[in-house]
Amino acid sequence: MVEQGEIIKIEGIKTPALVVSKSIFNESGKVIVCPIVEGISSATLSFSIDDDRCVLCDSIRLLDIKSRGYTQKGRIPLAQVIQITDRIQSIFDYI
Repeated sequence: MVEQGEIIKIEGIKTPALVVSKSIFNESGKVIVCPIVEGISSATLSFSIDDDRCVLCDSIRLLDIKSRGYTQKGRIPLAQVIQITDRIQSIFDYI
């Protein structure tokens, strides 16, 4: 099972993705992910996970990984997961 905070590579998708959905949700075979891109983005809702890569928090996707192949590529620390999910949540905050 895929867990929140894991970096996965999904068949047919060029860039790796960070799983942002909770592990209990992922048991359905679907995951909510954000792409991870090379370089550092100046976009407000991007988050740098290391010196070379950042997560695009405003490019949220729901994917059915049951029907696609995927490989696990790593994991980020919980502190970073919290910061990323806070940025995603800010998209939906009320005025």
